[in-house]
Amino acid sequence: MSESAAQKIGAQTTSTAAQPSGNRMKLHARVAVLKHVVTPLLQAMAEVKNANKENPQTPTPEEEAQTLGTLVEGAMALSKATTENFNESGGAIEDSVRWMIVHAATQTVAARYRATGAVIAAEEAVNIAKTTFEIKEKFQSQAVAQGESVPNTLGVFRARMLEALVPVVNAVAQYSFGRAEHLLLAQVAERLLKTADHVTRSLAPAGCTPKDWRLLCWSVLLAAGYLYSDCHFAEADRLLYMDKEERDVYFKEHDNMPPLHFVWQSFDQRMAMLATLITYLDVPESARLDEQQME
Repeated sequence: MSESAAQKIGAQTTSTAAQPSGNRMKLHARVAVLKHVVTPLLQAMAEVKNANKENPQTPTPEEEAQTLGTLVEGAMALSKATTENFNESGGAIEDSVRWMIVHAATQTVAARYRATGAVIAAEEAVNIAKTTFEIKEKFQSQAVAQGESVPNTLGVFRARMLEALVPVVNAVAQYSFGRAEHLLLAQVAERLLKTADHVTRSLAPAGCTPKDWRLLCWSVLLAAGYLYSDCHFAEADRLLYMDKEERDVYFKEHDNMPPLHFVWQSFDQRMAMLATLITYLDVPESARLDEQQME
């Protein structure tokens, strides 16, 4: 991605809200671009490349850089069009809300690239944004009331909970171990939330603010969702590659509903390892920004 593209994103997403100044502002912008734009697009490119690994015409680093730049431009176009449709008054938008729009736009562009290998054009971005706005109009009962702060912290946390559970939904949708999908999903989600709450309570420092606690809990839940989906697919693969006669007997013994104790055993072990690892790791000096008192 070119420097100009990164600068455009930073300008687009920070110009209307109160921001830190100097080096801290630059650092915040670069971290946000890396997290919300560059990383999701690079992941999509890697998946497409892996799916086409039999293709003898492997893209060169220069071609990959050009593709990344094109994807960034598509994400910028969709983000800009969406912001304009949702913010008709042209008023200031908080950074957290603005970055949510950028994140959603980037995920949309990445998903389109995974499915088709094509990038959303500017004209298509405008049409998608208009459609999104029309959908929003159908959910006025969920709109923020006049005078209510944006974003509502609890509402944001719920949105992040949904994001963290996406890998779980995908895993259950692909294989539900003979159970009703909605029942299994509810069971898994409840257990993951309880696990995230327990781990967060053990890791949260004394005097942690509610906002910081929610951020830590969301991060733990995000990790839990990925770990569970990995354990879920590992058990599904174990059953798939089991000897057919052995598998038939196993399923018959359990009325075609294989138990999940192997899934949860593996998940609990990995979460325990993660929680233990975090307690032993020290924060790098380069991450102690508050202590450095950057201007």
